[in-house]
Amino acid sequence: MKDLDGGTVALGSLLSQNSFFRIPEYQRPYSWDKENFEDLIDDLADADWSQQYFLGTIVLHSTDKPGNYDVVDGQQRMTSLMILLACLRDATSDPELKTPIQQKILQEKNRVDGIPEQVRLEVRDTKVFSEIVVTMGGTKSLPVGKLPEPESRYVLAVRIFSERIEKLSEGEIGDFIAFISQHCVVIKLATSSFNDAFRLFTIVNDRGLQLRRIDVLKAANMSPDVISKDTLRNHLATRWSEYEIDLGSSTFESIFPLIRLVYVKDKPQGDLLHEFDDRIFGKKIKRGETFFNTVFEFADLYRALFVDRDIISIDSESIIYNNLVHIMDKEFSASEWRACLLMFARKFGDTNLLNFLYVLEKVYLEQWVAGVRKDERYSAYTKILASIEGAATTQEVIDSVKFDSLAIIKGVGNPRLYGAGYAKYVLLRLELLACEHDQVRLINARSIEHVLPQEPKPGSKWLEQHSSGEIPDYVHSVGNLVLISKAKNSSASNNEFEQKIKKYLSPRVSDYPRSAQVTSYPSWTKKIIQDRTNEAVQNFLNDLG
Repeated sequence: MKDLDGGTVALGSLLSQNSFFRIPEYQRPYSWDKENFEDLIDDLADADWSQQYFLGTIVLHSTDKPGNYDVVDGQQRMTSLMILLACLRDATSDPELKTPIQQKILQEKNRVDGIPEQVRLEVRDTKVFSEIVVTMGGTKSLPVGKLPEPESRYVLAVRIFSERIEKLSEGEIGDFIAFISQHCVVIKLATSSFNDAFRLFTIVNDRGLQLRRIDVLKAANMSPDVISKDTLRNHLATRWSEYEIDLGSSTFESIFPLIRLVYVKDKPQGDLLHEFDDRIFGKKIKRGETFFNTVFEFADLYRALFVDRDIISIDSESIIYNNLVHIMDKEFSASEWRACLLMFARKFGDTNLLNFLYVLEKVYLEQWVAGVRKDERYSAYTKILASIEGAATTQEVIDSVKFDSLAIIKGVGNPRLYGAGYAKYVLLRLELLACEHDQVRLINARSIEHVLPQEPKPGSKWLEQHSSGEIPDYVHSVGNLVLISKAKNSSASNNEFEQKIKKYLSPRVSDYPRSAQVTSYPSWTKKIIQDRTNEAVQNFLNDLG
């Protein structure tokens, strides 16, 4: 490994006059939360201050300017430690402590020796960080009002750290500062090779939030070897961060496996980096700016399809699409169907998009009901993706998608539906079938309730209308199940029908048109349950609206 500089170093020495650190554009946003902050301050405050304390490994990329580093791994910890030092600086009244701490946060200007003012750690979100951390007394004058990410996390860190520091005496604060500077150590790994730095991070395990695979993809495609212009790299890094903040980190990250599937049309043969490096770059997508533009295009499309759900221009179809995607999004755990919808919309726009969604839904349901393995699931979706790629029209794609309607219907009519993983989705879709799609109806049911109790009380009226020996044959069927909007109440569930409807079900099913139908029945018989089951089986696969 080229020019590797490694070794154990005390935090005070790391933050010396000759070293400066920068959080590069490719890094993920500052993401530590309340638990991380509490763990850090509690661990440090409760440690033996006379002994060495290991803070983990910092992986650095040496820049062209001596003593200046980009933080490849460890930015979450380094940022948090700088905030902690600022809190300690502002907590002590001793100038012999304040000044040395401030020098570890900010190198002051020295005209005599030609030394410029320079912050020790340069973060991307400089304004609030500078006000709170870099400015003397900043942790005592926090900004008010709601702050965006990650500025709000800086404020949260200050509050948690300060609360613990307030419990220390002035003497203990001095001892704590000395402990952090002299006895808290890190393993510093620095290399001048960009690629070596990222190779190091993949084999280092520390307590901070590791770079994700998409962070490495971002960094590799932003390398000066790939994109030479600083202005373009900064522009792309800013846009990337904007998309990640706008969509949320987890949602943004989830788009990349979908991009992989759209281009590779095969099950993964390795992790995300392997897939892009070996199967996409140079064959499907060019590295660098083309990669970024592709990611942004898919992110925009993902938002239109799954977040805003405003891609369809015809109002009536748009409402139905929104309502259906909402329950698919909530209940479908696998994501391959999303790749198909992305590719279809990318090629054809909103033309026939709702009809294509219907067939995707049925493909997923057939697999769900049948308990299809992941390999077989991939096979079905890769065929659909290939069909989209080769088709000239939307109808050609839709006609090519095959599914077993009878298998789905059999699943809906399953007398043991209540125990099936797809039961809630079946009930949600039946609610949509009963809806007037004149407006967006985002159904979010809390749980499933049996109208006829699973085990009626001895002597109840339930047993006058239902044979205890037959109840297990239909009590879990779709005709006897409703969705409720509040938590279940096992004692109320066994009430007599009239009481259960009036006091328990009526206020809990009012948002669900099919479930609310139950409240109009004078009694609840086996025939009613069977009729509702048959109706559900007959209508389930109908289009909405």
